[in-house]
Amino acid sequence: MGVYVYCIKEDCRYQSAIKGSEFENEWFSLAKNGLITIKGTHYKGYAWDGCSPKVKIKDLYLGIMEGVLNFDTGYSKTYYASLVHDVLYQFSQELKSFIRRKDVDREFYTILKRDDFRFAFLYYLAVRLFGWIFWYA
Repeated sequence: MGVYVYCIKEDCRYQSAIKGSEFENEWFSLAKNGLITIKGTHYKGYAWDGCSPKVKIKDLYLGIMEGVLNFDTGYSKTYYASLVHDVLYQFSQELKSFIRRKDVDREFYTILKRDDFRFAFLYYLAVRLFGWIFWYA
C-alpha cells in the first residue's frame, strides 16, 4: 500500500457472497456466512489507499480517481468498494488457497454498482486485467 487516503476507526461490516470459509486476523474477519468485518477499532484503525494505484506528491494524489461524493453515505462512490477489495487483496497470501481473486473482484464490482458508480464496469475491468499483480505479490 504505502499511500493511505482513508482510515476508519470503527468496525465496518459487509455481507459478501464469499461463503463457506472462515478467516480472522487482527485487521479483519471473514465468517462462513460471508460477513466481512474490517476492524477499524484496532488501536491503529484500518487505513487503505482507495482505488489503486496512486502516488502522493506534496498535497496532491495522482492516480486512479476515487469517484464523486455519494450523498447517501457522505463518502466517495468508490469508498466502500475499495475498502473491502483492499483488505482482501492485502491478505491475499493467506486467503488465496480458499478464496478466488475473481470472487474478490466481483465483490468490488457489486459494491460499485450498489453505490451507483457510473464507471463500475471500467474499474472492474481494470482490477480483472491488472489485479493479479497485487494478488500474487
